[in-house]
Order: sequence, then C-alpha cells, then structure tokens
Amino acid sequence: MKRNWNTENDRPMDMKENEDRMERTLDALEHPGRFTKEELEELLADRECVAACRDLLDCREALARRHAAAPDADGQWEAFCRRHPDAAGAARGRKRMRRAAWWTALAVAASLALLMMLPLTGRREYTVFRAGPAGGEVKEEVRGGIRTVRIPRGMSRRLVLPDGSRVWLNAESSLSYPGSFGGRERREVTLQGEAYFEVAPDSLHPFVVETAALQTQVLGTSFNVRAYSPEDTRVTLLRGSVKVSDRHRGELLLRPGEGTDCSLDRKTVDDAEDCRAWTGGRFAFDDAPLVEIMRELGRWYNVDIVFTDREVMQERLHFRADRRDSLEQVLELLNCLRKVRARIEDGRVVVGI
Repeated sequence: MKRNWNTENDRPMDMKENEDRMERTLDALEHPGRFTKEELEELLADRECVAACRDLLDCREALARRHAAAPDADGQWEAFCRRHPDAAGAARGRKRMRRAAWWTALAVAASLALLMMLPLTGRREYTVFRAGPAGGEVKEEVRGGIRTVRIPRGMSRRLVLPDGSRVWLNAESSLSYPGSFGGRERREVTLQGEAYFEVAPDSLHPFVVETAALQTQVLGTSFNVRAYSPEDTRVTLLRGSVKVSDRHRGELLLRPGEGTDCSLDRKTVDDAEDCRAWTGGRFAFDDAPLVEIMRELGRWYNVDIVFTDREVMQERLHFRADRRDSLEQVLELLNCLRKVRARIEDGRVVVGI
C-alpha cells in the first residue's frame, strides 16, 4: 500500500489516518459484503495491516468465548507506547519512523493480549459462520409494485414469476421482482443469496438477474446464480446461453457446462447439474474447499461453524449428503472421508484434524 509522506520533514501521514485505515480493514474482513470488489482489493493488498487486523479479530474471538468485552485497540496501543518510548516518540512525529512500525506494534500488542486471553488449552478457533435467530419463516412484502420474497436459513422455496419463469430460492436468500413484467423492456429481478432459474422464452424481453457483483442476461435458459457476497458469487449455465457482466462493463458469454465468478474468468464445470442439487434436497460439492462446505452446512442447519486449524479450511473435498438428514448424520458422513474431524461441541460445529 502506498504511504503518504510530508516532504518538508519526511514524516508519515498522521496517526488518525492510520487508525481509520485499520478500522476500515477490520470492517472489510468481518463484513466484505459492505464493500465493492475494488475497495476490498485495495484494503486487503496491505499485508501488514491485514495481519494486524487478523490478530485483533483473533483476540476479539478469544474474549467473546470468555464473555468479556472486545479488545481496546487504542488502549493496547497506548500501553505499548508506555512500555516502548521509542515507538511512542515515532508516533509523535520523529523524523524517520520505519514504514511498518505502527502496524507491527499494534500486531504485537494484539498478539500478546490474545496469548493472555486464550483458554488454557491453547486451542485457537476461527469462526467462519454464525447462527442466527431460530424459528425463521418465509416472508413476503410488496413496496412500490415490487414483491420481495425472503427465505430463512434451513429452508428453500420454489416460485413462479409473472412471466411463467420458475425460480428455486436457497436458504438465506431473497428475490425481488415486479408484480407484472408488462410494459417493461426487460424482465428484471434482483437476487441476494442463491437461486436456480428456468426462464420462460421471450426473445423481445430479455430476462436479467441483478446481484451485488454481477448482472446475468438471458432470453430463455436454465442457470444457477450464487451471490451471498461479492467474493462468494458464481454463475453456472446448464442450458441455453447467458451473458454475464460486471460493474466495469466487462462481459462474458457462457456456454452450457461453463461458469464464472466476479472475476469473469471462464471455468469449465465437470458436472453442472451439481450446482442445482440443492433444489432436489441434496448437498453436492465437487472439489470444493472445506470452508465452503461447512458454511453451507451452517446456513442450512443454522449453527456456528468453528475451525481449529486455519490451513484445513482450504482442504478440497468431494462430498454429497441429503439435506433431510440430521446435522449429526451429515457430520458422521463427512468424518467417514477421513480428511477432517467435525463434531458438535457446546452447540457449535467444531472442525479440526
């Protein structure tokens, strides 16, 4: 990341700007859906800042497990400066402060706090999915002629749109569409989450699916769109053809058996039907990262997902299960692969090796 320097006395940009930068990076790590792709790339490019933020997040999780308050980053910094006057002097404007001093100092303070607050077992935990309120139900509302259907975790639902197109909505998803497509040049809907579409043909009125990161335009076809967040966005085509575009006027024409993500890179899908397995009540993952599999289980069973080993998150697996099975049954099946060990502990799913 580029640093701004005062040419008169060769000082770094003031501490307030650094603190604002770190606050935004923390927000990006915890809530990536609030940022555009460009903002995420720019914030996460600073590895020193990201490393310091991850240490603070680890510290915050440790505190949460002990029912304590979140760590005080400002207090930790001030305490560090009292113990290390040289670093404090640099922060007050010493002419030649090393480029990474502030980030390194904060990372050290956060790491020390984490070591003191972790349980005696020394086990580190990384929460990748959090459960929400139990007992959700399908909700519908109409505002300004636009109907929005929201599906809670643990459920899916099939809809028929005004033009006869059929849509399957996955858990924790919402779809907004007009009460009638009459008089409109395009049949436009807005998706948050995941949906499988079987679009009624109409060459005069293209069907368009808008998500936070991509736009998918079709005339008549079958395809799956996953858009839980900008970085978790994929379009997979089963039949027909679609044109996928992003916010920067990039375009990509997909053929059956192909897919793409927010990068608009063409990808061949070995078994495109797997992308819609959830519409038939099945989990189906083909060479998928374990963290993606576990987030999907967390979304369906509405349960916290915690890893005790960061590296195992990227272990790639082929895994299939029935959504009608209990969480215990699905975890038992996952453990049969002998790649990881997943168990229910204190109402959470804990995954390790």
